[in-house]
Amino acid sequence: MSALAGRVPGRLTGAGPAYLSALTGRTAGRPNVVVGVVDGAVDPGHPVLALQSVRFVGAPVPARAPGTPPGHGTLVLSSLAARPTAPMPGFCPGCSFVVRPVPGVDVPPASPADLADALADVVAAGVRVVNLSLTLQRLSAAGPADDPGIGMLLDAVELAHRHGVVVVAAAGNDGELGGPPLVRHPWVIPVVACDGGGRPLPTSTLGRAIGRHGLTAPVLPPRGLSGTSAAAPVVTGAVALLWSLFPGASAEALRDAVTRPRPPARRTSVVPPLLDPAYAYEVLRDVSP
Repeated sequence: MSALAGRVPGRLTGAGPAYLSALTGRTAGRPNVVVGVVDGAVDPGHPVLALQSVRFVGAPVPARAPGTPPGHGTLVLSSLAARPTAPMPGFCPGCSFVVRPVPGVDVPPASPADLADALADVVAAGVRVVNLSLTLQRLSAAGPADDPGIGMLLDAVELAHRHGVVVVAAAGNDGELGGPPLVRHPWVIPVVACDGGGRPLPTSTLGRAIGRHGLTAPVLPPRGLSGTSAAAPVVTGAVALLWSLFPGASAEALRDAVTRPRPPARRTSVVPPLLDPAYAYEVLRDVSP
């Protein structure tokens, strides 16, 4: 993995909260941009989520016992939705949020069928972008050909594509090449986590499909999350802010802008380019009417 890390194009600038300042300096997000979060159980009463526009769909998942630390789902939602006055505001707190819990209380190793159902539910709920900071149950590198859940999941991604919903997914933290079938779908934006120098973390999963249509993003700032679970919401937040600034942009145009490397950087075979919020803004500004 160390040999691959040296091939990351560009450098990470504006680490920390300033990383998204090209966007957060212009908007906190608009309520009509609805962000989907598919994850484990979420505590709607968490203090940083007070008064935020959060709606739940799907079957309820048991909440954590009172007094216990917030679970994975709550941390992911907070990284996006924490109110502007919170000690650590979310990336796009002005947006609206739809939460679809999946079975599992913390980091849910979701079955393909459960994840397919959850993705279909948030698409039906009208989200514009969905964050998947979770893992699939362990499958072979190619995925069992006879597993109907894989087909259901890929069909759900196609459903999202047809409805103009951008799908952002954690690439995984297995420290290997490949990735599950989900992140190999061309409509999904798989996200690799990097350090302050823009180098992929040793645990990040890399691969040809990830390098071809994914992004690298930092963990900003420590929120109790780590790895690609923390990096994916950075990309999701950027997408939500860009759509707030350019409400007429199509899903294809927005996805192209956010994943396009700033020249002269080019995509490599397995390591995706760094998310460049300022450049994505410039691209959309130049193509928007």
